[in-house]
Amino acid sequence: MARRVNTILFLLMLFATLITPWDSRKWLEFSDTGDYLSQSKIPLNTREFWAPHHSGTFYPRPFTVPLMYKLAGSEPERIVIMQKYIHCISAFFLVFSLLLLITTEVFSGFIMICIYMLMSWWTISGWTNQILSESISISFLFLWIASFILAWKRNKWYYWIFHLVIMVLFSFTRDSWPYILVSFYLLVAFTAWFYERPLLIPALLMIPAAFILFFIQQNTAKTGDRYRLPMINTIAVRIISNAEYTAWFKKEGMPCTDSLLRKYSRIDVTVDADRHKIWDLYYNRNYESLWTWIHDKGKTVYMEFMITHPSYTLLLKESKQQKGRILSYDLWYSGEVAGYSKSVQKFFPLFNPWWLLICNLMLIVRFFRMRKLILIFPVILSLVFLMNVFISYNADALEVERHLFITMVMIQFIVFISLAILGDSLFNKTTNNHNI
Repeated sequence: MARRVNTILFLLMLFATLITPWDSRKWLEFSDTGDYLSQSKIPLNTREFWAPHHSGTFYPRPFTVPLMYKLAGSEPERIVIMQKYIHCISAFFLVFSLLLLITTEVFSGFIMICIYMLMSWWTISGWTNQILSESISISFLFLWIASFILAWKRNKWYYWIFHLVIMVLFSFTRDSWPYILVSFYLLVAFTAWFYERPLLIPALLMIPAAFILFFIQQNTAKTGDRYRLPMINTIAVRIISNAEYTAWFKKEGMPCTDSLLRKYSRIDVTVDADRHKIWDLYYNRNYESLWTWIHDKGKTVYMEFMITHPSYTLLLKESKQQKGRILSYDLWYSGEVAGYSKSVQKFFPLFNPWWLLICNLMLIVRFFRMRKLILIFPVILSLVFLMNVFISYNADALEVERHLFITMVMIQFIVFISLAILGDSLFNKTTNNHNI
């Protein structure tokens, strides 16, 4: 019955998504759109598609989004329609897989309603109207989670192969995801070693696969000079504004510090004019020596800086206002709320981080009583997305809202599945006791 309801909800969502109007002028506001479309037009049989070099104003991206755009003919209108289909398919597949974790009818219905409502939230669905990476990235995130649950519960080799394919595509939607993949499989393998041995071998096989992906993606990022823009943003926003940090980087050979201090020591990322000043660093030839330094040794120096300055890395010196950007939602990139999303917009966000903490504590208590991996699964997701907060914030201090809107989305998602798993577990215990 639940499977049929899932199919009906999918078809209704697909219809409502396809008839939702979109503003084709919105994607003209971003230079990123041109980069994705340009890369999507590179022939597949050349290395430059999979690991392109930076050239002029073209900044290459990981290959998954350009690949999806190529499948849509590199035409923006067709890309939007394709993203809508992938978005709805990811919702269907996610619900399909979550139903493998939930055994009671009442909580199966609960999780279906919650997931379809969540996926209708404009913070998620609105990105389908934009020619940027976010829609593809978040859809493949949910496809990756769903394919893992399917492979875990069915435990057949072909499901694990399918999961591996999804993992590769998901990883190459954004350069921060490989860190998440490695940490996720390590945590799963550690838990499976003690509490769910059938999952141990697949999890152990996924760890080297994730590490291989990590190193391949790091190499393509260096080839495409993809570190340049995030590092420029971080230097302008977080380094130059602090005299101690600036002196440290100057000692390590970072050029242009005097010029950067004059122009960027008082940057406010909430002001458009200041953001435009930072964008000038991307193309201004006066900073060519800074670009070269970032390409040759900037990442290594920055990693050393984060290790030796833990208060910086753990965001302890960031203001409350700046850290508040981590929990952003309903961003302006997608325009005004439209279509069926208006009906659920007022409900979200339902949960704040305190809800997530309480759910995690309840799951941990329940886990040590029952020793079932399903009860710790949401906790593992919570840990890896907490890690994602530090990775993304430290990687690019300018685009925090855009890169971390996923944080508030995942809080809603993890609380939903936590409540469903806890409720299902308690309901089953009560039913079993009643039968006895």
